[in-house]
Amino acid sequence: MSEERVESILRGYRLFNEGKLDEAVEGFSDELEWVTLDLLPDSGTYRGREGVRRFWAAWRETFDDFRIEITEVHDLDEHVVVMMRVERTGRESGVEVGSPTLPAVWTWRDDEIARMEMFTSEDDASEAIGKDWRG
Repeated sequence: MSEERVESILRGYRLFNEGKLDEAVEGFSDELEWVTLDLLPDSGTYRGREGVRRFWAAWRETFDDFRIEITEVHDLDEHVVVMMRVERTGRESGVEVGSPTLPAVWTWRDDEIARMEMFTSEDDASEAIGKDWRG
């Protein structure tokens, strides 16, 4: 089951990068909590598929090109940790901007994705889930 969860999350990232947002949110719980970093514009907690779509739409309005590069994936049963970089090109400026590599923790409840939370460090993510995947 765990491998299927990882594949589902990676499929969602791929669909997001392709601009297929409706397909990317398949498998998200209606009760999903999408928790972004406080340092981001439009930060906070978004709820459900519609909340995630609103968050993504705001970012896609600001940037011509917005994609996520996955650098590592760690399967921890009910949690999947994705190390990612966000790359984007400003719509008005044309400037390309990349983020540092950050962890996103995906949490499953039954067969649905119940929570996604971004962290600024691996230590914070590890502490939040009570597991250290770094060996």
